[in-house]
Amino acid sequence: MKFWDTFLVQQDAELGVETVSKWLRTLKISRYDACNLYLEAKDSFQILWFEEHIRPKLLTKFVNNNNKRIHVHLSLGNGEAHKHPRTNTKSTLASAIPPVPHFLLAFDELDPYCGFEHFIPSESNLLPYKLLCKLTGIDPEKGFLKRGALELSVFNPIYLHGSPGTGKTHLLMAIAHVLRSHGLNVIYTRAETFTHHVVTAIRAGEMNIFRQTYRNSDVLIIDDVHVFSRKAATQEELFHTFNTLHLAGKQIILSAHCPPSELQMIEQRLVSRFEWGIVLPLEPLSSDLIVLMLTNKAKTLNFPLHPKVSEFLLQTFVRGTKTINKALQALILRCHLMEAGEGVLSKQLTVPQARHLLQDLILEEEQSLLTSAKVIQFVAEYFGIRSEDILGKSQTRDSVLPRQFAMYFCRRLLKMPYMKIGSLFSKDHSTVMSSVKVIQKGIDDNDAEIRGVFNLLEKKLQT
Repeated sequence: MKFWDTFLVQQDAELGVETVSKWLRTLKISRYDACNLYLEAKDSFQILWFEEHIRPKLLTKFVNNNNKRIHVHLSLGNGEAHKHPRTNTKSTLASAIPPVPHFLLAFDELDPYCGFEHFIPSESNLLPYKLLCKLTGIDPEKGFLKRGALELSVFNPIYLHGSPGTGKTHLLMAIAHVLRSHGLNVIYTRAETFTHHVVTAIRAGEMNIFRQTYRNSDVLIIDDVHVFSRKAATQEELFHTFNTLHLAGKQIILSAHCPPSELQMIEQRLVSRFEWGIVLPLEPLSSDLIVLMLTNKAKTLNFPLHPKVSEFLLQTFVRGTKTINKALQALILRCHLMEAGEGVLSKQLTVPQARHLLQDLILEEEQSLLTSAKVIQFVAEYFGIRSEDILGKSQTRDSVLPRQFAMYFCRRLLKMPYMKIGSLFSKDHSTVMSSVKVIQKGIDDNDAEIRGVFNLLEKKLQT
């Protein structure tokens, strides 16, 4: 039906091709005439989305050559008719949607340890840290709360970005702790939880509860917004929630692995809003600061560590602060389970004892460590070719660009010498150096293709 096809093209421009392809083009046309179109949905979830986002548009935008409205009739794939929501949508779909006796939104808990007083900023992170302290009324020098010092409306949204383990979650939770102490209604949620809330609310027919909960908050904090990539319905809800809160002067605080401009498969209208306020980068901690972080956390938990044990944890768990913290927590718990007594065994704990207690986590760390073989495999899988094609002699672009990326990441992430990389790829070191420069130049020049591939591969290789 040409009128339906024309309508879909219009929606491509308004909602985005990805959204339309997922939610509208998958609807099956069962029959039609001059003033009626009969569509079949694959499930009730799709019907609910259609009724909420598309039905209002049909009133003015879906007409025939005589400018008469074309009525759309929606049904499930099994032939069960679905009527306009004014005729009681919930009762019509009752048999298709599992009953939810009491709909509740369960939010992520705040870690009591994640406060400003426990955050250790590096010199490069000092500016973001002090700014966040100031915005929430904390004096970073004296460490106390300055009542009435809130200045949250100055920057909205606040957007933190950095690689895993740079302290984004710690700072978000610290902000939530402080603002709740001011009596504000603060929602802290991971992006995965927000997505789960959207999905369960739609399935339960309780979008009103979802919207009232999120849009009545004083402060909305969402961790890891890059997770919203490719999630069209979730991005749609986030867009409207963001607009509602921003217009009401409510604070929004976000985090991600990268700056807004480098987010992949996130709608541009969201990306532009993420850039409205202030964007704060966070850099990884140095080895000395990681040791200091471990020492301070262990003392807080009444489990002081010997410096040699701290150094052992740092050298063994090299994937970042998350794995080191996980190892420390496991070490403390296992010592207590052995009934060693708080602060007794910890002071006497030796490196061999720590290695024995953490042998399963050490094995897990070793198995997950990045190697040159894994780099080549990941790059090959991304480009849809074989590892042999990267290591081979082919000079076609289908092989050369992946090979250059593989060499680049061997150098960047594994710190391999040029000669060793050349030996691995059967190339001389000058070819390796040239390949690394090509990729680095593309990144520095913000080449769309190279920058996009780099962002996706780097995150995949570092997780």
